[in-house]
Amino acid sequence: MQTESEEPQGEAGQEQVETATAEAQQAAGATVDTPVARPVPTRPVLTRRLFILGGFWSTLGLALVGLVGPSLDFSWPRNVAGAARKVFVSADRVPGPGDEPVRIPEGRFFLVNLEAGVTPEGEETPGGLLALWQKCTHLGCTVPWRPDFTFLGRTGWFRCPCHGSTFTKEGGILVSGPASRPMDRFPVEVGEDGSIVVTTGLSAAEKGSPDNPSKTVPYQA
Repeated sequence: MQTESEEPQGEAGQEQVETATAEAQQAAGATVDTPVARPVPTRPVLTRRLFILGGFWSTLGLALVGLVGPSLDFSWPRNVAGAARKVFVSADRVPGPGDEPVRIPEGRFFLVNLEAGVTPEGEETPGGLLALWQKCTHLGCTVPWRPDFTFLGRTGWFRCPCHGSTFTKEGGILVSGPASRPMDRFPVEVGEDGSIVVTTGLSAAEKGSPDNPSKTVPYQA
């Protein structure tokens, strides 16, 4: 018989010895190799290609602003303060009868000097000065004078860049577009030296009408 003090013999005994050894190593804090995943290298957030494309689009955007900025200044709706304000215009800035309108930027209006007679639209006029507010009567865009624009067989019109409302040189009469009426007017006072004073502001504006040409103020330089 085999006593308790005798060691196990044969293959069974060898397995018992290996198992006991493994358990002893674990108890002693032996480490076991475990595979660890390696992190994937991160790509730079801003690549050279993105940097070049960003520079290209930025340059293009600045160029477009430079090209269209001046025209947008005319297209953007303008508001004139409600309180009346008097704008002085010296005699040398007043156009002659039948000349092209003169823009007075500090007052946001055009001076028009009509010749006496009948306008192309059939309106009689005694001739003289009109101060036409440069604000379109549609949505308030700034209306420029277009000396190069040809329409209805004539060249030279007030034409709104926003929606195409077109007004005559002879009194700002509406001939085309969505505007509700002719160009509005500001009161004009003529001084003894040929200078004029125009009262501007929303409160001073007079509604434009088809008889604008008859509302002129006599003027002798």
